[in-house]
Amino acid sequence: MKFEGLMSSVGRLLVVEDQETERRALAQLLRNQGFTVYCAESADKALSYLEEQIDVVLSDLYMGDVSGLDLLQLWKKKKPETQFIMFTGHSSIDSAVEAIKGGAFDYVSKPVNPEELILLVGRAIEGLQKDRELDNLRRRLDQKFGLAQIVGQSRQMKEVFARIQRAAAVDSTVLILGESGTGKELVAQALHHNSPRKKGPFVAVNCAAVPATLVESELFGHVRGAFTGATDRRIGRFEQADGGTLFVDEIGDFELGLQAKLLRVIETLTVTPVGGQEDRKVNVRVLAATSRDIRKMVDEGTFREDLFYRLNVVTINLPPLRDRVDDVPILVEHFLKEIAESKHTPTKRVSPEVMRHLESYRWPGNVRELRNTLESMMVLGDGEVITEIDLPERIAEHASSRELLRDIPAGLTMEELERLAITKALDQSNGNRTHAADRLGISVRTLQRKLREYEQSPGAATSVA
Repeated sequence: MKFEGLMSSVGRLLVVEDQETERRALAQLLRNQGFTVYCAESADKALSYLEEQIDVVLSDLYMGDVSGLDLLQLWKKKKPETQFIMFTGHSSIDSAVEAIKGGAFDYVSKPVNPEELILLVGRAIEGLQKDRELDNLRRRLDQKFGLAQIVGQSRQMKEVFARIQRAAAVDSTVLILGESGTGKELVAQALHHNSPRKKGPFVAVNCAAVPATLVESELFGHVRGAFTGATDRRIGRFEQADGGTLFVDEIGDFELGLQAKLLRVIETLTVTPVGGQEDRKVNVRVLAATSRDIRKMVDEGTFREDLFYRLNVVTINLPPLRDRVDDVPILVEHFLKEIAESKHTPTKRVSPEVMRHLESYRWPGNVRELRNTLESMMVLGDGEVITEIDLPERIAEHASSRELLRDIPAGLTMEELERLAITKALDQSNGNRTHAADRLGISVRTLQRKLREYEQSPGAATSVA
């Protein structure tokens, strides 16, 4: 009889039984279900299959000098993921229970019931598949949020990588500093996924994105009736992150009045929901980040000094992209590949001219701005190569402004340099004063005033032009 629908996929089994008749019968029963079945008459012979991809070992408990329990222990040392099902007589139930404590999946009493055995093998394989899927998910998470996703080869980024690796191993709070768009949350994710807490939750909250009146409830939760609209109890982010990591982004926007409460929670690891009386213990590692000058805020009295020092056990400073120009080419290559994969489109490349523009641009929005710019150029551009015609206007104008600084004679005074820049801007704008002012980054009124000044001293203006 074949029991259809019990297996989610075909598995590879090893039957270990010293009685030849029983061994052959079990092997045939399992092969009839579509399994690949290997056989061994002893534990020693069974160990020769360690290099095979065996999903489930079905072994008798008693087989001469080396027992099924011994086989279980020896096998699990090298292949802990393999499932074990033990055969036992009614008089050996205690030994079978001992086998389960030692890592066996389950046991079957002799004489073996075929339906019971097949169902048990099916459950063992399904459990193994779920474990493999979970391991695969964890690997993908590690790839997505691990250090490999923080791209950089510059000296500054190598220092960042080293600090992340050292800080990830300990359970201290970490303060991540950097301008908007430098990748602070990515660093927080890397810290979590390279830490002993990686199997726990990673919970992120951006204080700047939450209304000031709701930040306390967002972090600590609230009880029913705590305020207007609180119709049910809500669990806060600290409790959601229990057993894992809480990342508090833009901590510099946290109101001064609530900073004392945050400090108490971090120090005691207890939270009191808004409107509640009962403290709740949490096991959370706190990571915080800000794009503001938090040391200056401490000096100005807008951020508590004791909270700053509690958060600042370990500091990771992320450099702006303009200070690590060497990383621009590898970031471009990384993002072009990532965007192509996410959009299911062919990967494009940038021309050498475009790369020079990308390297010289100041990137006020940092790495986030670079990625968004590349995505826009990939979507809107034609062909396999991104050329200068695909550059956004702000980057093209920046490139034009740089042209003004080329071929400047040596020894000019500041006044002469200013006149030269204005003259070149007017030439490149075909005399259009509005466009010239835009190129120079000044108002039309300022440009007109400068031109009137030059008219009063035409000799100097002509000599510069």
